[in-house]
Amino acid sequence: MACQTGIKPNAKLRNAFELGKQARLRLIKVVVRNEELAPNYELKGSHDWRADWSAAIPECLDSFEPCFVLFRLNTVHDWLLISFADDRAPVKEKMLLAATQATFKNEFGPSYISHERHVTDRKDLTLDAFDSWMNGKSEPQPLTEIEQELLNAAQERSCAAASAPHAGMKGVSFPLDRNAEEALVQLAKGTLAFVQLSVDTLNEAIKLEGMETVMGASELAGKISRKQPRYTFYRFDHEFEGRQLVSIFFIYSLPSSGSSIKERMLYSSCKGPFLGEAARLGVEVAKKMEVDAKDDLSEQALFECIHPPVAEAPKPFARPAPPGGPRRITKV
Repeated sequence: MACQTGIKPNAKLRNAFELGKQARLRLIKVVVRNEELAPNYELKGSHDWRADWSAAIPECLDSFEPCFVLFRLNTVHDWLLISFADDRAPVKEKMLLAATQATFKNEFGPSYISHERHVTDRKDLTLDAFDSWMNGKSEPQPLTEIEQELLNAAQERSCAAASAPHAGMKGVSFPLDRNAEEALVQLAKGTLAFVQLSVDTLNEAIKLEGMETVMGASELAGKISRKQPRYTFYRFDHEFEGRQLVSIFFIYSLPSSGSSIKERMLYSSCKGPFLGEAARLGVEVAKKMEVDAKDDLSEQALFECIHPPVAEAPKPFARPAPPGGPRRITKV
């Protein structure tokens, strides 16, 4: 379950967030200080992120002070989130950092964070170490014993389903953390327009990743992670045939790369029970979608998903008139 600390970004950090999203900052280091998330170091940087990394990391880190580091790689939507907590740091401060991570991500904006890494040693944050870590993420990793068992079980269930098509699977039921449950309740009441959730494979729970009270349909695509699976609800306000309508979309995004086999399988297995829990909380889903990184999530695509265009009825074939006027019947 998520721990509620009540610790929020202060005004200086919110300002740093805005500058970062405008590509005016390369690095933002954040610490917990006086019951607030506060900026501890900022770097404007240059046009070369690798040079900026070498100049600032890991020198800006203090082994005795846990912190978050946001580092912009190539674009404003390509940020690395580092949670740094050296083994020599006070246990209380490390626990406080871990408890505030979900709040920190939500405040900055999960759609801006494309990579996350937890580090306990400054040596693991040299540029060479970072390159090795990124290369390791892009290469298929050997399955652990648990992942292999999950894969085998999935294959067995697939074979069973093929031989018994009417038999249903119950799936895996993970509990919602308190933030996620409250967000779904608010979505059902109409006070939230956007709710995004993730499956916490380590703690076996479904947690809140982000929410918005008001959000236009044109912003939806930018909120869907192209590298990590997510469950997303979006309240689509639109006009149809002179009426104002509201339709709730459930979007299951499953990118073709960037996540482990275990993670994909858990998202797939948890989806059914999760939707049942959302319905129990009052969320009425009008349309379910499964998308990958290439699918269109524009306003027009959502509209046509709810209101498919009516196909025109085929026109009857009109036989052309014979040449030379009316046809005469010739007796033979």
